[in-house]
Amino acid sequence: MDDQLLGRLRTLFDGRADVVEKRMVGGRSFLVDGRMCCGVTKGGLMVRVGVQGRDAALAEPHVQPLMMGAKVVEAYVVVAADAVADDDDLTRWVRRGEES
Repeated sequence: MDDQLLGRLRTLFDGRADVVEKRMVGGRSFLVDGRMCCGVTKGGLMVRVGVQGRDAALAEPHVQPLMMGAKVVEAYVVVAADAVADDDDLTRWVRRGEES
């Protein structure tokens, strides 16, 4: 798991009473108002994009489906850490997760 990415997410969510961090999905996840928004897995940043937003998200560079074993998790994608190295890119993906 990418500890640097995890730290950046913690900083982004710092001070928000509506956010809870939990160990889930093989990494650390952030729930906003009780719904999983995003997290850090071995593959990078996991983001909820919704079933309707999945195809558009997968069309972007460095994005792949979230896999749980051999099963695709339809409403989530994984964004490679390199693709969210910039704080603006990370914030954009996290907001996308909050809005989905």
